Amino acid sequence: MRELLLILNLKAHGFLKSVFTPTWQGLFKNLSSVAIFGGFAVGVFFISKASTLYLLQEAHIGQFLFHRFLSMLLYVFFVTVNLGNMIVCYATLYRSQEVSFLMAMPVTHAKIFLIKFVDNFFYSSTTLSLVGIAMLLGYGSCFNFPWYHYVATIFLVLLPFMLIAGIVAVMVLMLLIKISARIGIRWLLGIIVTLYLSIIYVYFKVTNPIELVNEVMKHYPDVNEYFGYLDPPFVRYLPNHWVTEYFYWSINGDPTRAIANVSLLFFTMLGLIVVAAIVGRRYYYESWLAASDALVMRGPGRKSIRFRLFEFGRKSFLRPQNDAVVKRDLWLFLREPSQWLHLVLMVVLILIFLISMTSLELRLSQPLLQAVSFLVVFLFNGFLIASIALRFVFPSVSLEGDTFWVVRTSPYRLNDLYWQKFRFSFLPLLLVSEFLSIASIGMMRRDPQLIVLAAVSTGFVAAALTSMNLGAGTYFAVFKEKNPIRVASSQGASVTFLISMVYLTVVVIILIVPLNNYFERLMRFGDQPFSWILFPAVGVGVVSLLCVAISTGLGLKFIHRDY
Repeated sequence: MRELLLILNLKAHGFLKSVFTPTWQGLFKNLSSVAIFGGFAVGVFFISKASTLYLLQEAHIGQFLFHRFLSMLLYVFFVTVNLGNMIVCYATLYRSQEVSFLMAMPVTHAKIFLIKFVDNFFYSSTTLSLVGIAMLLGYGSCFNFPWYHYVATIFLVLLPFMLIAGIVAVMVLMLLIKISARIGIRWLLGIIVTLYLSIIYVYFKVTNPIELVNEVMKHYPDVNEYFGYLDPPFVRYLPNHWVTEYFYWSINGDPTRAIANVSLLFFTMLGLIVVAAIVGRRYYYESWLAASDALVMRGPGRKSIRFRLFEFGRKSFLRPQNDAVVKRDLWLFLREPSQWLHLVLMVVLILIFLISMTSLELRLSQPLLQAVSFLVVFLFNGFLIASIALRFVFPSVSLEGDTFWVVRTSPYRLNDLYWQKFRFSFLPLLLVSEFLSIASIGMMRRDPQLIVLAAVSTGFVAAALTSMNLGAGTYFAVFKEKNPIRVASSQGASVTFLISMVYLTVVVIILIVPLNNYFERLMRFGDQPFSWILFPAVGVGVVSLLCVAISTGLGLKFIHRDY
């Protein structure tokens, strides 16, 4: 126990020292983090409150249907926390140099597992916890919850819910690594993709929200009744169902059922903690050895696809210095398993989104609702683009690492290095974002004018998000951190992501009025000329280019900073 307390104490001191650094940069970073995180939390609070009031008081969907929609949202939240913990967990538990150091110390494997799991959970779930608490406050304000109800809900409901997701992620990852030692990393990725696609598909196929709405609305106006018999049997064993049942019975004055669901959640968490401790004690060291052996076995003796076009020494149309930087960054990306794992999961998320768009019809009667539906899809596209940029663009400067002095002492100009990183990041991100935008908007509504507007706006958004993440990644560069996932999960990365969300909100505000006017004229007069696209496209372009200019100026200035 002394070793455990000593290590946790050192980690706490290290965290406090990194947060409360006595420098102007550290002070600015902390103040900006507080302001941006606070503003983001306030925004989520008001969105949560307004959505709850609208659905219950304006749409009159009833408390049961509302809480079933909340359950589906919590299911997505659970899967997101689970995937986030799994991705960061691989880097924290199996690729961290700190683990290799601790393995050589007189510390038991179970204590190392516990330390790194706690480290992993708080590292990967902080932002999502903030979102969850803000949504809880917005929801609770609609029903006038007392202050102690919020405290009890945070510690007895929200925290256990997220811990269950994190513990399941760790145990599943440990199992998959053990399996990958026999079947290989490619089959492992296939299993992960198939598993999560199946889980999400089966859940929404069985719950069938459209059929649920139809069944409940048959009883209108008595929609506030409890229709628990409509729930599929397996849903009652899921943590998101327990959470929403707790909320439903809390606001309907039945504390017995509310406490019963909290007890299910809390004791499930305790049981999983015990199981995780046993599994970690028994299998963590073996899985760590399996992961290390898998890395060692990846060598020239194994057959692999060779990208001869990107081999060093081959002639290229690029300048020799730029050619070397591009090929180096490409091979660093290809040789990092955690990069590939995260990329595959991003692709899976995009595919799920595009498949869901095939069943969406944008044939609403009100112009404003049509505009809002378009912007919801556009905003989700922007969210995916921002997530990809944060994950793969933000860490690019930090990955130069301690050997950055080699580049700084070479004849290669740092400004050229910055612009090369921008081009290397922007072109793939632009292709992905344009494909995503055109495909999703085209599936939603086959309107050439909307597709053109989405494509033009998405191009500006891709440029702005690339420059914002590269510039902020330069400003918040952590050269001692070799793991890109941890860099993308740092405090600076969270600040950058929230700024990206503010930027996307501004873009949506610019687009909503022209889109509403377009749908109004379309319903009255039929076809409209393409000229209406000019105003919103110019507005998005001006804001985006302003972000590009500010972020690029920041990045070019701080890439020359002594590290």
